[in-house]
Amino acid sequence: MINNMISQEEYKLRRQKLSKSIDEGVLILSGNTSYIRNHDVEFDFRQNSDFWYLTGFNEPNAVLVMTFNPAIEYILFVEPYDVNYHIWLGERAGIEGAINNFMADKAYPLNEINNIIPEIITEFNNIYYRNGSNSNIDSIINEYSNSNLRSVTGSRGNYNLRKNDVIESTSIIDPIPFISHLRLYKSDNEIELIKNAINISKTGFEHILNILRPGINEYEIQTELEYQFRKNGSRYNAYPSIVASGGNACVLHYINNNSSLNDDEFILIDAGAEYENYASDITRTYVVSNNINPIKQTIYDIVFDAQQKAINSVKPGSTLSSIHKIALEILIQGLIDIKILKGSIDEIIEMDLYKEFYMHGTSHWLGLDVHDTSPYTINEKEIILEPGMIFTVEPGLYFSNRSSYSDKNQVLSGTGVRIEDDILVTENGHINLSTDISYR
Repeated sequence: MINNMISQEEYKLRRQKLSKSIDEGVLILSGNTSYIRNHDVEFDFRQNSDFWYLTGFNEPNAVLVMTFNPAIEYILFVEPYDVNYHIWLGERAGIEGAINNFMADKAYPLNEINNIIPEIITEFNNIYYRNGSNSNIDSIINEYSNSNLRSVTGSRGNYNLRKNDVIESTSIIDPIPFISHLRLYKSDNEIELIKNAINISKTGFEHILNILRPGINEYEIQTELEYQFRKNGSRYNAYPSIVASGGNACVLHYINNNSSLNDDEFILIDAGAEYENYASDITRTYVVSNNINPIKQTIYDIVFDAQQKAINSVKPGSTLSSIHKIALEILIQGLIDIKILKGSIDEIIEMDLYKEFYMHGTSHWLGLDVHDTSPYTINEKEIILEPGMIFTVEPGLYFSNRSSYSDKNQVLSGTGVRIEDDILVTENGHINLSTDISYR
């Protein structure tokens, strides 16, 4: 698969940006391998998101090597073209494709790794590699770094060396934080891909509203939802769909999806289509029928108010913690108003009394991963929101059958409400990318 919306020039630009954020050295990054489901049946392949971000290369077992000296040399190790593979499973890019279609400066077959990578790493003090990501490369790097002391002339990286200084030759540095920071800022093309994923998700949610009724099973809803995803261009979910009726909604990552819907309860659907490896992440809580207890509707209204006001606060310069604080205080005030919590907002927060009903954060980054791996702090300081960042806003309230409050109030026992949207920070504020998906 070649991503038609992200050009190879854009992947090249990402590699160039990465080179400016790290010191001279060599970066080694492994793509994902194929995984066995059972016996000789493999799971569908999904590329490692960091590898995809820098290459757009979607075949298993590939390895990226980049040298910064200071010019960039971009090398791919790939499975070579194979006639039998072509007969049974289809095309591979091969060596020529890696160069011609993916702009590699050089490409080699995978079986050359043990010969070529040792030659490359001897030229650099800094090796950017995450230990544990590839057992073969682990062995190559560990053997080299543990056994070599050498004389170094001049200066490299963070070191200022005099002629004939002798130092430990290799620093192993995890490159993922550097890549994750780049992934915070979405390009126009990335934003369009995420919008496409959200629009596909919309088709599923809108369809579900037409079939909700008491007696239907959660897995039937999941099937109908994901059929719409596939029909409209998403081959895969961004994550396993959560279709949680009644008390199942109080299990935050419930995926059994095997209960029948009942009258006088909510159905919480947390699902998102993936489009060309970019995720959407939407949650809606719908009534199964119009026969809903008024106190349950009040809980929904509290969550909706908290979510909308938190979203309205998003702008450059704000933070995810400030957005969380707005949502949290509105949730708490709502519970005070209906006499579920007692005391002041500050007291309730200080004593964590709200956590029986709201035990998770309000936001996470969104991108190639549904919980995108970008950092939340840099040098122990919280990330300040800037244009191009995309994240979720998803407050909720949960009244588990096991909670102490539910023992006293059987009406709310087994009620969970969460509402989630995907938010883009813009120059002048924000755009709610998923606001067109029906809330009720």
